Amino acid sequence: MTEPTDAKGTAEQQKPTRGSRVVAFGFIGAFGLTMLTVIFTGLFVRSPRTRAPETEVVTLTIGEPRSINLVFDSTTTLRDVEFTVDLPAGVELENHAGQRRVEGRAELTAGSNALPLALVAREGAGGQLAARLRSGGDQKTFVIDLTVAPR
Repeated sequence: MTEPTDAKGTAEQQKPTRGSRVVAFGFIGAFGLTMLTVIFTGLFVRSPRTRAPETEVVTLTIGEPRSINLVFDSTTTLRDVEFTVDLPAGVELENHAGQRRVEGRAELTAGSNALPLALVAREGAGGQLAARLRSGGDQKTFVIDLTVAPR
């Protein structure tokens, strides 16, 4: 024999109404959009493109010297700092013709220190100038994008 049921039936036997379905789908949709927003925001914030510092861009004209100053800040005086400047093909320092790498030593005082460079483009399209400072076991690299315009 079967057991009698009340007029409304049990909760397991009731079908969801249209309103409850709309609410459930709305909740699931909002939850899904929230998860996508969190994922895409995390990818954007952690992408290397957004973390990389912007580099300075300097335009050189072929055959015309252009002076730039690299400014380094130091909290203390540093003695015997090694400087290395790497230049792209076709660009050279005015007083070091034909050299793509120039090295030197100097002292950095506490505060701002300027390293003046007289650049001359001889040919090419430019590239990146990289200046490295080494003191003891510490090293810092600074990069400048160089573009070359025809005369």
